Amino acid sequence: MKELDLLIQKVEDIWLERLYLACQNLFIKTQIPSHNHEHHKRVWNICKEIIIELNKTKEIDTSLIEACIITSFFHDTGLTKTLSENHGHESKLLCTKYFNENHIEKPANFDHILDAIEKHDDKEYKTQTNKPELLLSILCAADDLDAFGRIGIIRYTEIYLLRGYQINDLPNAIIENLDKRFANFEKNYGFLTGLYSKHKTQYHIAREFFVEMDKDLKKY
Repeated sequence: MKELDLLIQKVEDIWLERLYLACQNLFIKTQIPSHNHEHHKRVWNICKEIIIELNKTKEIDTSLIEACIITSFFHDTGLTKTLSENHGHESKLLCTKYFNENHIEKPANFDHILDAIEKHDDKEYKTQTNKPELLLSILCAADDLDAFGRIGIIRYTEIYLLRGYQINDLPNAIIENLDKRFANFEKNYGFLTGLYSKHKTQYHIAREFFVEMDKDLKKY
């Protein structure tokens, strides 16, 4: 195995099962299938994609990989407390509670981890800088990329309806949000041509669905 693969495997051996179960337990009484523990696992897998591509131009260390897996499995847990778009603060509190109650040694960069969890839901990207190797940049991109494609269509539809959007308002609201997410991904990771091309295709799948939905709603 390559050195980076070994680092990722080492981090997963320590964290993956326990974080997956912790996330699953938080969502067990909450009916939000589009954002439950499986979404969090997909975000971690996309983080790995980004890390592997980034490592071709910049060496990635264990602390960043560890931070990515922890933030991946806690970033949306705040949705079990509030359906608000601004759920990052609740997610941060749940992450802190998990470490404290289970007496788990906190990584040296734990404050940085909590900050990324809290700020990930800023889809205006006001708190971000154009630095693709930063934890917040990786987490936001991974979360955004899971909103593309056919899975993204389901995720968007469910959470927007839960937040009270009327069906006629869905397409334009979602397209606006999709475009912001893709623009941020393009800004930070457009230079990773393989990753960019793959997820650009997924972005268009989701976008075109809602464009056609808007046409149908207006027609009928």
